[in-house]
Amino acid sequence: MYHKGLIQGVERVHDTVIQSNFPPLKSTPVPLSKGLSNGEPALCGFQLDCHFLMGSLGLYQVGKFLGRGSYGRVAECTKMGSNETFAIKIVDDLRAGSEEMEAMKIIRSLNPDQNNLIKIHECFQYKDYMCLVYEMLDESLEDFIGKRSFHPAHLCQIRAIAQQMLVALSGLESINVLHGDIKPDNIMFVDQITNPLKLKLIDFGLAVNPQELNVGTQMQINPFRAPEVILGLPLDVSVDMWSLAVVLATLYIGDVPFSYNSDYETIRGLVQLLGLPEDDLLHYGKFSYDFFTYEEESSQPGWRLNTPFEYSEATGEVVKGLNEIPDLDAMAEFHHDTFPLYEEDDHRAFLDLLRSMLAIDPRQRMTPSSALAHDFITMNHLSGERKASYAASAKHAMREAGIKDMEERFPTTSTDVVNEWKTSVHQHTGAVWQCARARGGGDICMLPK
Repeated sequence: MYHKGLIQGVERVHDTVIQSNFPPLKSTPVPLSKGLSNGEPALCGFQLDCHFLMGSLGLYQVGKFLGRGSYGRVAECTKMGSNETFAIKIVDDLRAGSEEMEAMKIIRSLNPDQNNLIKIHECFQYKDYMCLVYEMLDESLEDFIGKRSFHPAHLCQIRAIAQQMLVALSGLESINVLHGDIKPDNIMFVDQITNPLKLKLIDFGLAVNPQELNVGTQMQINPFRAPEVILGLPLDVSVDMWSLAVVLATLYIGDVPFSYNSDYETIRGLVQLLGLPEDDLLHYGKFSYDFFTYEEESSQPGWRLNTPFEYSEATGEVVKGLNEIPDLDAMAEFHHDTFPLYEEDDHRAFLDLLRSMLAIDPRQRMTPSSALAHDFITMNHLSGERKASYAASAKHAMREAGIKDMEERFPTTSTDVVNEWKTSVHQHTGAVWQCARARGGGDICMLPK
């Protein structure tokens, strides 16, 4: 993980703000077995409900808990003396909390808003717990997918999401940071009222300099784990591109393309979807023989995928069931039948980008900067009078994500075109767009709940 030595050479960023040690506020201990008033188990050895945490930049009143992770929980907190609310991550492992703090120091050398990365306000130690004070965001992309009842998202929405996350990964790549845990619940909407599609990447608890990773390091979760992680190959920042591609495929399909159950099902799925990995990858993979067999005696010597029985014999892990792997081309037809607003060239461009991001060989996988120049993101393929209506709808989705560099590419979106897009995106689910009056007048449309 990140060590202090890695911060040398990076511009000092608010060293007075991010601190690892600050005198704690006195509190009244309660038994660990005693729960909070809201039914949550006790945390940190004291009652956090209606509790206060003292940081270097202020005093925070702890409100409701927003979620939990492997190292602790996140609580919604109000900064006393102001109306500001923050999400404070209370980490019960000091080492893990310190590593995340070090990663955030490095990441703050970037502009968090421009690079679609969560902003940290400060960090302090409270007793035996590290408290990281982050900006308050909206719901996660995982919640968004669930609230849609796992219906596919419209391609115009997917483009806006892809562009922002590619910008985030491009920024991280520029400072040689691997996030290591790209998945829908680590991508969050900023504010669905002001910018319905604006997103940020969160949770840098597993962020790492890829040069520190050894071959065979286990990271990521199924089904977002990259093949080089599973096969035991050298690792670099391209593992994040694989995970992002799986996220985009999930939005396009409506559910994850690979199984949560085992690495074998992920490998089986990518073989069905993309073909066998190249020979040199399998020859050098530390764990290749768990999943593949090289048949020298065959009339055509080469690698083949192990059967579930062979995999179980090699690893001791039982394969309980084999999920059906979706056909991406068939999904394009599904979108055609589902959304009235459909452009075949746009789906062709998206699938080309997706397959480039899903290259099994990480050396051939598309980089974030190359992906940002792809036609699907730039929308160069949407020029011309015939595609004007669709292009205007695509531009409108980008504006709802706060992306303004598309302003000169297409004409201003008309009300009729925007309404057509809204109807197209949500007609098949019966979802209703909720509109809130913007401060300056005009209606701002939110994603369906």
